[in-house]
Amino acid sequence: MKPSKYALLVRLAEEKQEASAERMRQAQARLAEALSRLDQLGAFRNEYRQRLLQGGGQGMAVAQWQDFHRFIARLDEAMATQQTEVDRCKQTFLLARQAWNNERKQLKAFETLIERERARQEVLEAKRQQKLSDEFATRRFWDRQHED
Repeated sequence: MKPSKYALLVRLAEEKQEASAERMRQAQARLAEALSRLDQLGAFRNEYRQRLLQGGGQGMAVAQWQDFHRFIARLDEAMATQQTEVDRCKQTFLLARQAWNNERKQLKAFETLIERERARQEVLEAKRQQKLSDEFATRRFWDRQHED
């Protein structure tokens, strides 16, 4: 196969790698968003916990104290749900990164194949040129020997 015939394979591999890279970037962005939300929930929970501790130290009605505890429990549930989402996003990102690596390896393999074919063609062309040069030199020698 001539290098130009490999060009289609390389172009398709490049397109697949680019699409895979885009999927990986999107998965990474979703993971970053999920982590950010988890951090926000954690900060919110810590803030309410501090309020509870401060309020408890200053005296707080039982009903208000129970409300704080229920709200913190809901925040804990939300954090657990968000952690599950973070784990899912992380897994999706890892799979997308693996797919991108596979596509990148495939592209590099095609590029290596093209380079080898190009080098092989250069060697063949050099041999052809050498053969023509040798034939020309032989013919000149023959012609000189038989001029007399």
